[in-house]
Amino acid sequence: MSINDQKGVGIIGIIIIAALIYAALTVYSYFYPSFQLARYTPTALLNKAQDDQRVKDLEKIAQALDQYYDENRELPGQVGFCSRIVTVVYPTAKDELSPYFPQGIPQDPEHAGTHKDYFYRRDDRDTYILLAVLDNPQSSETYNFEGCHDWPGDNVYNYVLTNN
Repeated sequence: MSINDQKGVGIIGIIIIAALIYAALTVYSYFYPSFQLARYTPTALLNKAQDDQRVKDLEKIAQALDQYYDENRELPGQVGFCSRIVTVVYPTAKDELSPYFPQGIPQDPEHAGTHKDYFYRRDDRDTYILLAVLDNPQSSETYNFEGCHDWPGDNVYNYVLTNN
């Protein structure tokens, strides 16, 4: 039996089929502009998964803050406190929330330990604001707070979750 007698699909056949599918999707997106092929690339799918994780993480942190509030009748930190949640420089939020996360406080899947990690601000006794950096934000709005001692700069955070 020679190599030419074997049946099956070779790598060239797979490449040709993939190219035809891609060409068909490109033509489809031309006639239906609401279909954006760029949404289905591996990078876009990874970014969406990371954004979904960020939203879930902030929801978990919000639950811990609500539980902390129920137990202490106030939020961690002083009024006006703002910092990345997991930080060595200003560990107030980290120290107070650690008991609620035996496996560790959630951190940004891509920016853990950087200036783009999750951010916490205590506005008053009852109100908190949690911030994250999404790869694909729902709007162009960004957040900035005057006087924050651990603030990474303007136009960094583009997702907010608050209890207000």
